Amino acid sequence: MKNTNSIEIELLQEVSQIEYFLVKKPINTAEFWEEWQEKYGKATLTKIALKKIAKTRKLTGEEYARVKAMMGMYDEIVRYLEDLKRTALSLRGVPTNFNVEPDDEDLDFDF
Repeated sequence: MKNTNSIEIELLQEVSQIEYFLVKKPINTAEFWEEWQEKYGKATLTKIALKKIAKTRKLTGEEYARVKAMMGMYDEIVRYLEDLKRTALSLRGVPTNFNVEPDDEDLDFDF
């Protein structure tokens, strides 16, 4: 029972630390984009800072594992924010799938 309680406490601590990145403004408002940009910028800068720490500091094995776990967490946060951005753009009718390669047969080249 004691182990379950410690996991629940740890989970609450983790959620409270990352809750900042939850975008709360309505998705179809200008305030959404302001909040999204602020949170996306902070998450991206944090990832950059963690990479720099990992590359420039001599970390113990435990410190390195912690930095690596934090980088993974921020990767997931950035993915969440990018998914949210795609959803918001899609609701506005903006195409969000930019990685589609055209079929060569459909292209008409006049040489």
